[in-house]
Amino acid sequence: MQNKNKATAVLAACASAAAVTLPGISPFSGIAAGSQFGNFWLNFFNHGFLAATIGGLADWFAVTALFRKPLGISFRTEILKRNRQRIMEEIVGFVGTDLLNTKNIMETVRDENTAKMLIDFFEMNKGREKTKIIAVEILKEVLSKTDTAAFAKKVTPILEDEIKNLDIEKLIDSAVKVITSEKHSRRILVTLFETAGKILSSPHIQESIAEKITELRESYEGDSAGRALVLSSMNLTDEKILNILNENAERKISETIDILNFKGMPDAKKSDAAEELLTAFEKFIRTAAADLNGKKILKGLKNIFTGEFDSESYIKNWLNVNIKGETDAKVLEKINRLSENPYQSRIVKIEKNLPIWQTAVEKLIDEKIDNFIQSPVQQEKFDKLIKNFIESLLETYHGQIPGMIRERLDKLSDEELTEFVEGKVSDDLQMIRINGSVCGGVVGMLLYVISYFIIGKAE
Repeated sequence: MQNKNKATAVLAACASAAAVTLPGISPFSGIAAGSQFGNFWLNFFNHGFLAATIGGLADWFAVTALFRKPLGISFRTEILKRNRQRIMEEIVGFVGTDLLNTKNIMETVRDENTAKMLIDFFEMNKGREKTKIIAVEILKEVLSKTDTAAFAKKVTPILEDEIKNLDIEKLIDSAVKVITSEKHSRRILVTLFETAGKILSSPHIQESIAEKITELRESYEGDSAGRALVLSSMNLTDEKILNILNENAERKISETIDILNFKGMPDAKKSDAAEELLTAFEKFIRTAAADLNGKKILKGLKNIFTGEFDSESYIKNWLNVNIKGETDAKVLEKINRLSENPYQSRIVKIEKNLPIWQTAVEKLIDEKIDNFIQSPVQQEKFDKLIKNFIESLLETYHGQIPGMIRERLDKLSDEELTEFVEGKVSDDLQMIRINGSVCGGVVGMLLYVISYFIIGKAE
């Protein structure tokens, strides 16, 4: 039950009790007359309930007068509506100047750890994924507005001129030095062996190897029942031979990758094996580079970029596909031709490739977030930066807070403002009515007792 209903029930109960205990008409008058103190108690309660009724009515009038005209009485009522402007100015002044001043707000802000809040956002609210999505979408939006045609038009002449003046021999020599350096050669070899492992385990290669094993077995057995018996007794089926080959190849690849990635205390055996692999790789690269015909390569490049090849369109298309993430124009043209072919019923699905920068950007964001989470120094700097930023904003725009509050209040009509305030405080104000009835009843009883003994002594 709301306080308003409680207050009304208390007022009604007090009025009813006052009427029931009224001397002369009370049904308890006969009982009271037959008792020495009967009239005292009847009057005692009557005065109490009557005073409680008066107190409850007075407070009902006072509470109602704040918002509207009780019983149609307009004198000193509708206080909120009549004093709207003054009340609004007091509210605006209190909230904007006292309650929400820069000092009070910053005291609350400085108690918070903004770095911890950001970390919680990253770790518990999928903030890491949201941050990457937002960053990628912003970059896509920016790059989508790039004029790739104009860029390609400017770059193509520069590229063609560079190719004409290119020292291919020097370029090949520089490339060989980079590739054969220990740091890069180790990475290249690891990547090559990992790729070889993936290729070897692919269904197509496995099927091809299985076919070759079957051909070799059949060729080995020929018409000899003895050879077939030997293989059968050893349980060397085609599938088992394939599994043995796969296990040996995977073990060798894994061992080689471990050797190339070996870190820690020097191990003579692994160190020698790694050095042997790196030396063989360097020898292979230098031999391959020596066999290259630099002049022929340069001539081919010149023919490509200065001949019939439309390098400008190629650069534009490459940028659109790899930087903007658009579908290749040639693929779209092919799809259009297929869709226009009445004999082509096959549905072709276009899958867009990710822009070449997206994976790198997402990886960079992950690294920066991990560094931030693990670095108390960065967290302290961030927390200080955010709080200083908030304080500078408050100092700059704090004067707008009262205006914003006033603007919001001005939009409310008198009725809307009254309903808004009443809806927020009315239920609490009803306690005044209840307390008024209780206090009035106690005071009424107390006054009756005092008057009773004073009059009694005077008599």
